[in-house]
Amino acid sequence: MLIDWFTVAAQVVNFLILIWLLKRFLYDRIIKAIDEREASIAGRFEEAEAREEKARQSVLELAAKKEDLEAESLKILEQVKQEADQRREELVARAKEDVEGRRSAWQESLERDRQALAGDLARLAAQGAAGMARQALEELADANLDQRALEVFLGKLKDLDDSAREELQAALSETTALVVRSAFELDQAQRDQLRQALAGLAGGAANLEFEHAPELLLGLEIRLPGRKLAWSLEEYLREMGQQVEQRLERSLRSIAGEAREAPQEQAEESRV
Repeated sequence: MLIDWFTVAAQVVNFLILIWLLKRFLYDRIIKAIDEREASIAGRFEEAEAREEKARQSVLELAAKKEDLEAESLKILEQVKQEADQRREELVARAKEDVEGRRSAWQESLERDRQALAGDLARLAAQGAAGMARQALEELADANLDQRALEVFLGKLKDLDDSAREELQAALSETTALVVRSAFELDQAQRDQLRQALAGLAGGAANLEFEHAPELLLGLEIRLPGRKLAWSLEEYLREMGQQVEQRLERSLRSIAGEAREAPQEQAEESRV
């Protein structure tokens, strides 16, 4: 079989022209389209990856913000709880102080009322005792008792200290009569006896005026400008009543102190 080389050459040329034409008008465009498609796909992948990264960063940021918010919330809740606890403790302490203050005030008021009542009872008891003694002495008073009262008063005048003696002498030296008050009516002999005793103290005649004062009960008194010279059962009974009252008050205070200490000791024992 004979080969037509011209035909072969023509076919080769035609084939090469076809390849060139395919490459020129078809293959390059396909390659270009493929490259563009790959580039587009790669861009989309990159964009998707960027979006994914951005989304991941957003998620991380949101998670961090959530943690911060949770931490801040816990901090705020803890602070609110501490403030609430502190406020509650303050209110409880204030309430305790108020209750303690009211209780102390009530106890003090009760103690004052009790002491006042005890004092009134003590005074009534002392006054009653003095009153009964006064009544008994009034019923038993006679001339002998009056004379004895005068003698006791004169004895006290003799025992005056220097200051009282000087005041009495100064009062006796004045022109104004010195008033002598007595619980009983002094007879002339008793008045002369008193004048003689005072004249001895004054170093001269004593200018005296006599006044009947039944409220003295049994006794006499001389009033000086800054002093009173006296002896009487009224004064004695008054002093006795005051002493009885003071002793009763001291006894009541001592009993009250023991009564207050007893609950405290019991409370301390219970705490122990």
